[in-house]
Amino acid sequence: MAIPRFFIDAPDDAFQVGADFELPPKAAHHAGRALRLAAGERVELFNGSGLSWSGPIGFSADRTWVTVDTVAERTAEPPLKLTLIQAMVAPEKADWIVEKAVETGYSEIIFVPAERSVTRLSGDRLEKRLARFRDIARSAAEQCGRNVVPAIQAESLAKALETTEAELRLMLAPGVEATKAPASVKPGLTSVAFAVGPEGGFTAAEIAAAAEKGWRPMLLGPRVLRTETAALAAACWVGTLAGDFPRTGA
Repeated sequence: MAIPRFFIDAPDDAFQVGADFELPPKAAHHAGRALRLAAGERVELFNGSGLSWSGPIGFSADRTWVTVDTVAERTAEPPLKLTLIQAMVAPEKADWIVEKAVETGYSEIIFVPAERSVTRLSGDRLEKRLARFRDIARSAAEQCGRNVVPAIQAESLAKALETTEAELRLMLAPGVEATKAPASVKPGLTSVAFAVGPEGGFTAAEIAAAAEKGWRPMLLGPRVLRTETAALAAACWVGTLAGDFPRTGA
């Protein structure tokens, strides 16, 4: 059984080897009531900085704590920095995309409104949705063993295409003339960005604008993928080429 992990929003210096760290109420409730952990079981804490702290958990009538005895830097990050520009989609699909993007190794997720996006958010509604996405990302990082929680933000499509920095920038665009994908990830490549459209894909104008900014429109394979599948498949594809996923079964 994997060691239980808890995301804690606290700076590195809040965790000291040899000292007790008191869990905040939400984490304490999850440990004691949901997971039904027993005193003395080992748990792991992380704050998104890349480090983790572990030790036995303890309980009393009014508090729950972890006696930190180990600090470690987990090497669960992929060899490539992956950025996802994702067109706004329905809430349940967007939630799923965030969860799976964390699990497959994306380090940044940027939501954008596209011409064919049915879901459009702004103001307080957008901020509430982004807060939900960040909670989902933290939970996904807890589950999959990452100590880094991807950054999640929202921008205009034009700004995201202009400012996203990556050595290889690919716009997944079903319906365009097929552009052969790179046969392999070139040695020394450190970053890849994918842009995924909404249901119906990006429009011809959006694809042309992206190409002008150096993005490469391409088909990921012979089948048209749903918007909630494309980012996951893209990460697995490039991750396999980069060595993050094994090419053959063990």
